Amino acid sequence: MTTYSTQRPLGMAEFTALTPDERVRAAQGSRGTAGFAETVRILLMLGRPRTCVPGLLAFSLGWTVAGPAFDWRYVLGLFLTLVYGLIANLYNAHTDLEEDSRNLPGRVWLLLRAGDRRVVAAGHLLSVAVLACAPLYGWDYIAAAVISLIGAHQYSYPPLRLKARPVAGLFAFSLAVFRPFVLGYFAGPHGVRAPDAEGWALIGFLIVWFVAKGMVKNLPDHDGDRAAGLRTSATVFPDRASAARAATAMTLVGYLSLPLLVLGGALPALTLLALPWAVLAYLQCRAMAKAPDAATANQVLKRDMLLSTAFLATLLVLTEPGWATAVAAALGAAVLLGSDRVALDSRRSQDVRNRPADGPAPAPARKETAA
Repeated sequence: MTTYSTQRPLGMAEFTALTPDERVRAAQGSRGTAGFAETVRILLMLGRPRTCVPGLLAFSLGWTVAGPAFDWRYVLGLFLTLVYGLIANLYNAHTDLEEDSRNLPGRVWLLLRAGDRRVVAAGHLLSVAVLACAPLYGWDYIAAAVISLIGAHQYSYPPLRLKARPVAGLFAFSLAVFRPFVLGYFAGPHGVRAPDAEGWALIGFLIVWFVAKGMVKNLPDHDGDRAAGLRTSATVFPDRASAARAATAMTLVGYLSLPLLVLGGALPALTLLALPWAVLAYLQCRAMAKAPDAATANQVLKRDMLLSTAFLATLLVLTEPGWATAVAAALGAAVLLGSDRVALDSRRSQDVRNRPADGPAPAPARKETAA
């Protein structure tokens, strides 16, 4: 049996040669070997800012539906929503070593470099920062913030670990959009109160739409998740193609439910102009079904996030044209495109391959042989 000493950092070539189980053991409890600047960058990559943009737009939609004016609390809320997403992704990177060691070994390499403990500590620190800002929206808003943080934590962690349950995991995944919508709704001058009929209709729409996104998101990891024994909306199907067909059907249900919201008065008729995005969503699902390997599927998934963000931004701006929605759409575009520009992501093509992410290799680790 071969073990690796923690006295010196594990080298890139050696990490590549490890089995998935050995990669997990190397990363678990790691204190990190990267310097401060590199650690900050890796934390942002593991936080995946580009995936937080739909939540930002959903917060803006909730704020807009509640009717408050454009002010500093709105801008702060947009940034706090991004932080919520970073927290959930950091916790997820910590808990998903088993499946990531097979699906995204480059992400495990990043966590090893930053330090498993530092990643968790960063999630805790950001959670405290969110709670510290909650009283700015009223003392009763604190309860909503606490519940939201619990949801972000229990999506990945036991005892609930909602993501490991095929159905509950999809609804928990939809927290990424309906949670910020509710927080935006509560942040207005009327405070924390039960949503009206239009508000409930929009919550239902966001849940259905993002459940479909969760089904699509799970597709690239189908093979690795099955190997790790993880039950997801994709692994309950025998192969990625059949899982993709189910995701396609749910995606069309989500997008094409928009006319029902207009008929019910929850959205203005102008929002029907967002419907053409459904055609592109369907083509994306077909591309996912035909993807020959996980690396190609991840590239399709990356484009799908752009499409989803564009659809939600279009819906937002058409719902209430004005400065508030324009700022949210512009900030979302800046985060999404800026993240891609500087490669602040941990689901890149090189992260899928059996070689770790790019960057200078540290000094090779010293091996010790144990009986």
